[in-house]
Amino acid sequence: MRPAFKYIIFILVFAFLGFTREFLFVNINNQLYKLYYGHSNLPLPGSLHFIANLSYSTLYYSKFTLTVLFYTAYFFVSFWTVRQITANKKFTLYIIYIYALLLILAGLTMVYNYTVNKQLDGDEYIFSRWLLGIAQSPLVAFFIIASAALYKKGQKKD
Repeated sequence: MRPAFKYIIFILVFAFLGFTREFLFVNINNQLYKLYYGHSNLPLPGSLHFIANLSYSTLYYSKFTLTVLFYTAYFFVSFWTVRQITANKKFTLYIIYIYALLLILAGLTMVYNYTVNKQLDGDEYIFSRWLLGIAQSPLVAFFIIASAALYKKGQKKD
């Protein structure tokens, strides 16, 4: 497969994931706002009309499930993309290490926040969300692909 075609597929798959994630979370948050405050002038799209029948707690906790699903989807797409573009097993291992590190750090931050601070929000929660935000984006794959290109150039000079 031609390199340009690989990059186009890579961009399209990440764009689809990103837009889908944003669409779901924005509309769930809008519905949560509507349920919490009892009013909202933000209509739900027809494709998500079914969430209007869900309770506040169901919607709220569904965001955690969706976070896990999107984390997993981004991991697999990043792994596949790096494997296709770099063709180097060492760089695909870096994807595994980075995603594991992001998940462990986010988890430890939340455990610390819950056990020490006795809360699920606050600065630690924001940091944990930020870490998982990195994992739910193409940033990790971009970083590894750029690193692989630099590594390859460095090998040619030696």
